[in-house]
Amino acid sequence: MKIVQVKVPESLSERDVKVAAAIEAFSRRSVSVGKAAEIAEIPIQEFLLELRKRGIPAYPYTDEEAFKELKL
Repeated sequence: MKIVQVKVPESLSERDVKVAAAIEAFSRRSVSVGKAAEIAEIPIQEFLLELRKRGIPAYPYTDEEAFKELKL
């Protein structure tokens, strides 16, 4: 992975910036959800919660499609 430096307002924490970068990469489909969590340096479950808070789907299918695929 590449390391970059960026100036941000004092009000933003390092975590905020890492999560924002990871979400942007994930939203562009540049990385998987697992890789995005790694970029953010948080557990995947926490990253999924961050996506949910922002209304960003973690997977490209609906709950109904997932249930059908899993035969639930």
